[in-house]
Amino acid sequence: FDLELGQVLETIYPSSYQLSDSEKSNICYLAFPDSNSGCMGDTQYHIKLRCSGPGNGGTSLQHSRDHIGAPLVLTPDDSHYYGFVYFRQVKDTDIKRGYFQKSVVLLTRLPYITFFTFLVEKLAPDYFRNGIPSLEAACHNINKWPPPRSGQLLQLPLMGQLIYVRIPLKTDKPETANINMPDTVGKSP
Repeated sequence: FDLELGQVLETIYPSSYQLSDSEKSNICYLAFPDSNSGCMGDTQYHIKLRCSGPGNGGTSLQHSRDHIGAPLVLTPDDSHYYGFVYFRQVKDTDIKRGYFQKSVVLLTRLPYITFFTFLVEKLAPDYFRNGIPSLEAACHNINKWPPPRSGQLLQLPLMGQLIYVRIPLKTDKPETANINMPDTVGKSP
């Protein structure tokens, strides 16, 4: 939060990613909780944001066939972003306003709510401690991940850990699908 300008988008990573002005503005306003006066510490939530146009920023979904067989609710959406927000507010007497207030927002077209909530919970604190190099390292890992495919167990390296995730098939029985939802995450021992 900039005292003179209000909510400002400080960094986009990777820097080559293009967002429209309206998308940037929406992200700025949605990146802070409605009422953060009582939100001391860390707060997480997710948002859904309409894209300005299909395929904007070179993000059109090339791997739609990888989601064949997935439940409809887990199918990528080319017209929306899902945003996973990690907001931090702590007292800081060195700042004119008296508080450090900043959010990390992870944007994706994939509606894997618990998985991306877990991911931003890992990335944001590291970013607050180490800055951009932590995002660079995480993105280096993420760029090596295979496309998500329904029914396959994926091992995804991130920050020295392995994340295990499986996108269920629509034919999975509910009692087994819950165990292997794309948002059920485990760490390697």
